[in-house]
Amino acid sequence: MGITDKQYPLNVYRLILMTAAAVWGLGFVIGKGAIGTVGATWFTAIRFLGAGVVLVILLFPHLKRDFCRKTLKAGLIIGMATFVGFWTQFLGLGLTTPSKNAFLSACYCLTVPFIWWVVSRRRPPAKTLIAAAICTVGIGLVSLTEGFSISLGDGVSIASAFLYGGEIVIIGLVMRDNDVLTITVVQQFTAGILALLLALVTQPMPTMAQVATPEFIGAMTYVAMLSAAFGAVAQNMAQAHLSPSEAGLLCSLESVFCALFSVAFFGEVLTARMAVGFAFIFAAIVATQLGDKGGEAAVADSAAGVSSSGESPASGKPAKRNRGRIAR
Repeated sequence: MGITDKQYPLNVYRLILMTAAAVWGLGFVIGKGAIGTVGATWFTAIRFLGAGVVLVILLFPHLKRDFCRKTLKAGLIIGMATFVGFWTQFLGLGLTTPSKNAFLSACYCLTVPFIWWVVSRRRPPAKTLIAAAICTVGIGLVSLTEGFSISLGDGVSIASAFLYGGEIVIIGLVMRDNDVLTITVVQQFTAGILALLLALVTQPMPTMAQVATPEFIGAMTYVAMLSAAFGAVAQNMAQAHLSPSEAGLLCSLESVFCALFSVAFFGEVLTARMAVGFAFIFAAIVATQLGDKGGEAAVADSAAGVSSSGESPASGKPAKRNRGRIAR
């Protein structure tokens, strides 16, 4: 039994997703320079294709055993959503400031509950909607360092928030009863190939002088191996056990970690406004953990014949969660 097959307490999956958010936060800062060097589309292609190659090397025996038409289809679906979401965020990052892009794109924590509402036709609990709104205010306090205005880059970043929200919901739906690692590899190659095709017809090929620098190689190594490869495995594994709404909130922590890393490594000043923003965001996340019996997890569990305590009504024994079920 692999690590993705074992069942852990929900707090473990929450910690995994928070770790991924930290990795993305640092990658957000590191990747800004690389995007400026080769453009958002080439950056997206290199990021995902590099991650796909790394995962194939590490997971080849697993892929050889578990690859099938079902996982291929699921990976293709997620990969297309991943490409659109990430490409628009990177495009926005190249057109506006990192702080604005971090705030606007991370507002998927607010869009996910409404997208899930449309898809499932089940209104999210009031606490989830309130927590998403509080989280959005907190992200704004942390990330917005200048007057708010809607530029082209801001508009693209706002669009990415909706597309990211759609990706999170799609992952929650498609990951159901599928192998996480195999799907993740297909997802990376799908996103990378789509970005490569778009780059070939819209942008000039990067020159050797642009890419053969320590700064660019270091940045792309980090975003491919950690932000993309590790981050995708962590997100997909965690989303097999958490609700789309909660996953959106936890993923949005990337903007907080982005600000923290900017303070720690790039000389940005931690202001009182940012501190208040941190408090808002963590309050929102804590709020989602209160009263779970009335939340989405309980609804999904009851639909699957599992009580809110995690026991099968018939046997009273702990019930194994359905991998990929929307039951965060």
